[in-house]
Order: sequence, then C-alpha cells, then structure tokens
Amino acid sequence: MLFCLRGSLGHSLVALDERLLIVKPGFHAGTTFGTLTTTFYYQDVTGIQLHTFMFTGWFEVSSPSFQGRERKRNRQPRSSDRDVYKLPNCIPIAKRRVGEYHGALGQLRERIEFCKRYGRLSTEAPPLIANLERIANLRRNGALSEHEYARLKQVLLESADGGMTIPEPRLYTESG
Repeated sequence: MLFCLRGSLGHSLVALDERLLIVKPGFHAGTTFGTLTTTFYYQDVTGIQLHTFMFTGWFEVSSPSFQGRERKRNRQPRSSDRDVYKLPNCIPIAKRRVGEYHGALGQLRERIEFCKRYGRLSTEAPPLIANLERIANLRRNGALSEHEYARLKQVLLESADGGMTIPEPRLYTESG
C-alpha cells in the first residue's frame, strides 16, 4: 500500500502498487451491511478531479467506465444517480482537509503518469527476487553448497540498485 486517503463517513481512496481502490462502507454508500469497492488500474485512469464547495467536496476518479457525473452543476448533487456518497468513483471529503491531501494527490498523479508511460506493472517477480528464488532452489537440490549459496546471495543483494526498498505506507485521515 502506498497510501490511504480517508474521506467522510469512512470512505477511502487506497493507492496500491498497480491499482487504486475506492472503498465505501455502510448505509450512505447504498450498502447497509456491506461495502462498495471499486478498482481502477492506474493505466486506465483518465483523470483525478478535486471538487470543493463552501464546506464539502469530493475526489472524482475518471476512467473509460466512469466519465464523470451525468449532470454538472455548481452544487453538490443529491439525487441517487449523482450522489457522491453512492457513486463508486467519488470520495466525499470536508473542505477544511483539502490541504492535507495535496501531497498524496500529487503522488497519485505521478503514479498514473508512470503507468501510462511504461504500461502496467509486470505480474512476474522482480529480477532480484526471481534470482534469489532460483539460487535457493539450486541449494535445496544440492547443486550449490551453503557457502556458494551465501556468496551468490550476497553478490545479488549488493548488485541490487535499491529498488527493493518498500516505502512506509502513509495514512491521510479526515477527523471530524
């Protein structure tokens, strides 16, 4: 998990390595005893909008499946087909918290641009992990001694360019 933006009523936008999740629990999302979850692969996202009014606002994720709300007006929509609490691609927020979200939104836009430029992230193991698994199998099968395995593992880890560091997930919350 890269980060999580928490909006009103526990609605969340969760950024993972290869996709974005919108999680909306409860009655206000139209799921009284459940949760509405929507997945967007970064490569498919066409836009991230931030809409604000006097006290409230929302994030809206656009993709080929979600081209934006049906009718655009200068007030927050309340009919069931345009309610940001129920729409699967919107996260309602309080306007006073918008400043806290800018860093995460910038990171999200960079991630989307990267995935559009370089394609979807591979589902294959990264080369370092694949090589470590290969030499572990060779050691298990007896093709490498413990000493040879330890030396090869050390060489592989030293030659890694730091791409294996996993950033600490950040949580951006809205407290009311």
